[in-house]
Amino acid sequence: MASDNLVLRSGTWHARLAIPQDARPALNRREFTASLKTGSKTEAQRLKIPYLQEWQSMIAKARSAAKIDPEDARIEAKRMAERAQAFFADMAQATVMERPIASLNTDFAADFLKLDQNHSQEKWERILRHFEIGEKVDVLALNQDFQNLIQENMERQSNTLPLKEEEKEDIRKILKDPSHYRAKSPITTARINTFKTYQENVKGIVQKTVDTQVARLENLKKWLEDNRRDLTHESITAYMDTLNVSEKTKKQFLFAGSSFWKWALRYDENFKKLHRDQQSPFQNHDFPTNRSKKSANSTERKSFSTEDVARLYNTAKGLKNRETLSDLILLGAYTGARIEELCRLKTSDIINDEGIKCFSIKDAKTAAGERNIPIHPDLLHVIDRLAEKSEDGYLIKSTSGNKYGNRSDALSKQFGRLKTEIGYNSQFVFHSLRKTVITQLQRADIPGILIAAVVGHETGTITFDVYSSGPSPSQKLNAISKLKYPI
Repeated sequence: MASDNLVLRSGTWHARLAIPQDARPALNRREFTASLKTGSKTEAQRLKIPYLQEWQSMIAKARSAAKIDPEDARIEAKRMAERAQAFFADMAQATVMERPIASLNTDFAADFLKLDQNHSQEKWERILRHFEIGEKVDVLALNQDFQNLIQENMERQSNTLPLKEEEKEDIRKILKDPSHYRAKSPITTARINTFKTYQENVKGIVQKTVDTQVARLENLKKWLEDNRRDLTHESITAYMDTLNVSEKTKKQFLFAGSSFWKWALRYDENFKKLHRDQQSPFQNHDFPTNRSKKSANSTERKSFSTEDVARLYNTAKGLKNRETLSDLILLGAYTGARIEELCRLKTSDIINDEGIKCFSIKDAKTAAGERNIPIHPDLLHVIDRLAEKSEDGYLIKSTSGNKYGNRSDALSKQFGRLKTEIGYNSQFVFHSLRKTVITQLQRADIPGILIAAVVGHETGTITFDVYSSGPSPSQKLNAISKLKYPI
């Protein structure tokens, strides 16, 4: 009779707990049982509790161990094999020179000379026979028998790993000869996926940023494996030398790698075991400092002049199927708003703030970006037209959002092709309109605090960022009205 993890045998109650399939290899059994030494079921219910708690803890640890990554096991096998070789060499030298073996090596060997239920009795007896009374010790034979026993015990330990048979065979070869090891990246696919989930669900990082980090880690993983390089500072330096990208992008790559490294050391037990004493390979990288004047092809963004804005608008307006783009250029030139902020504007975001018609910018890039922008007098007729023709509630028509929900991608690409075709280089982008607005307002003697309120920037002071409710709509309208274009 069995119930509630209890089994009655010959009048005595026993605690019993079946071991889940995935924990059995590590625990080397199918179930736990223990006699409670009582015939009273009531007492047995009380006595079983500490047994069940201990067994559940053992199962949890076994399951954690069962999640070992194959590459972690390969790295550990290489380390064990190298330490075994060091012990064997030290043992042979100590025998010849009649000196003790280094304590570091003896500590390692002791772990593989312990008797357990699966130990090799035959090999132990071979060692013991070397010390029979009247027998002269054959040093070479004794050393060989020690090597065989340690090697067998290491391989037996590897056989308990929850890995595929071909992965175990690879580990056995490494244990016999560490030179068989060929570096693979500890940045494994499984770890990248778990890191991705953590960044999305725990850290709450935006999807596009997470996907970019994952892509960079996957590219690094492939390079490390293709070039048989370990995850070291030197390897990261060598990898970055292969990247034909800006210094800023390289720093972003290092940030992605550092984020992964910190996560793995904190949440991945096997990774922590292998790398906790290693300094992060993504830190302390030097970048050359360019002290010369910025060249003509510098990546620094430039602002458009008012004449440039008119040229862009008129060119777009004259092209077939580019009416939406020309409207977007106007909105950018008269608000200084970001392209995605403009593409997300709905008819319901046109509000009346203290008697002044405004755009209500929501869900902005930053907290300061959530603001009301008075509508420039030259934009009023355009906004009325867009609101009247809107079919989906948005002012700016967009073919579709990308996988991150951005509505501006297609229009951003249209703008990029337009400005390139009429002679503007990579220093000019849609965001340059934001610089144009700020430059015009500054040259019109608009106070910096008022400019920041219009474009959605923090001032950097507690007085205005924390305690002030900001400029009034009429003050901002006065500032916005200073924007003039030859359109």
